[in-house]
Amino acid sequence: MDNILFYPTLTPDMLESSGVSVEKYRFSYAYQDKYYGLQQKGTATLKLTDPIDIWNVESEGLIIDKVVKIAYPDLLKGKNGVICREAELGICIIWTNKKLTQTGIILPQTDLSGPQGRTCKFHYVFAPGTLSGDLELNLSMFVQSAAETVSEDENDLINEAGVTVGEIEHVVLDFNSLYMEFPIEEFRSENEPLWWVEFSEWEDPRTVDMFTKDSLCLFLNPYYEACPAPSTNESGNSIKNFDLMVDILAQTYLMMFQRLSEEDLKATKQNIGLTNNSVCSILHQFIEDCIYEELHWESPEKLLKSLQINIRKRLLEDS
Repeated sequence: MDNILFYPTLTPDMLESSGVSVEKYRFSYAYQDKYYGLQQKGTATLKLTDPIDIWNVESEGLIIDKVVKIAYPDLLKGKNGVICREAELGICIIWTNKKLTQTGIILPQTDLSGPQGRTCKFHYVFAPGTLSGDLELNLSMFVQSAAETVSEDENDLINEAGVTVGEIEHVVLDFNSLYMEFPIEEFRSENEPLWWVEFSEWEDPRTVDMFTKDSLCLFLNPYYEACPAPSTNESGNSIKNFDLMVDILAQTYLMMFQRLSEEDLKATKQNIGLTNNSVCSILHQFIEDCIYEELHWESPEKLLKSLQINIRKRLLEDS
């Protein structure tokens, strides 16, 4: 269950009426004293690629830049806003690297207010070796400093420095392969099969059920010699029993698509009303990334074949 907050937080209407505009992230890296831009693809989950094929997040690190503008910041204060009139509103990027169990906060490098509103510019450098696996970037607003005086009509507002009052944008950078981003667990047992999938009882895969182990999980059993698993060689990360892993992932995606109702599948294909990182949101991104072969929805067997083609080529590209 989501956390229940007993004070007003940001709503889409507030963001629109206050004129909040968010530029896309710009990602780059430094190599031999020169800076190179990275291309990005995706919406909720971003894949970064290097046109000159040098960059690796673990060896070159990552530089992020972002600009956020608020045309009418005062509309976010007072009884119809999220903080008291005399409080100060802060904007930050909360980052999380799950693989290395690290998190932190990025504050604006410059934060200027004028007749045209407020402009916050972010610039941050992740040094080589500080990131691995994925990176969540949560653009948020928070109470930067509390108000000394709170009027009677502001009693419902939070007035505690450091408390977040809402999320503006949430994206995930995926630095690894399709295989590594999937909810996978190893379970060694001579009494279990080589692999199996467990699903929870989905409430609403479009908005409520997130693409995490709480909603679905692929179990691999290393008791068997044939069990696919990541391995490391001189050329980097690879997958043991690559062909079997392709088939397992293809069948798992097929099961996920078959679990969706007709309405959920339509929303997934067309990206209608999907919450970031929900099951349907991630499946929509997966569909968008199937550029090697059109997914064939006419029958389960044709869909499985097209899934196998796309997953194989994506894994080869990521290796």
